[in-house]
Amino acid sequence: MPRRLRMMTRRRFLDQMGRASACLAYAGALPLGIGGCAMTVPFAPFERTGSGLSLPLAAFDGTDGVLLEVPDRPAPVYVHRDGSGQFTAVLTLCTHQGCTAVPQGPRIVCPCHGSTYASDGTVLQGPAEQSLFRYPVRIEGERIRIELNPAEDV
Repeated sequence: MPRRLRMMTRRRFLDQMGRASACLAYAGALPLGIGGCAMTVPFAPFERTGSGLSLPLAAFDGTDGVLLEVPDRPAPVYVHRDGSGQFTAVLTLCTHQGCTAVPQGPRIVCPCHGSTYASDGTVLQGPAEQSLFRYPVRIEGERIRIELNPAEDV
């Protein structure tokens, strides 16, 4: 018995195009996800000190960057040491639509819409237009101190 042909309605067409787009987006993001898995940034222990955080310089032995899971922050804080030994600390909350961006090598990438930031939080590629929130950092002996201002980034 011959199969009955169904008329493709506009709704069905848009539904199928949406599914196809989602599949293509997933397939396009797959290498990014695999690359992200290959380059993991370690989480480091830290201490609360007044209005900030403190972690040992030794946390950077063998790595240029660490993540800090701070309970009252909406996303991890990424602390990075550049080639000249300078440190930066940024909130990994994408300024485009609030997804958590992920450090990948010398960049921080948002997996939701592809915004790319330099390790100091400046925008390299949109759709984000604003830099990641940056915290003041200073070295105190053998420790790194990161100043938090609870009203600014949350």
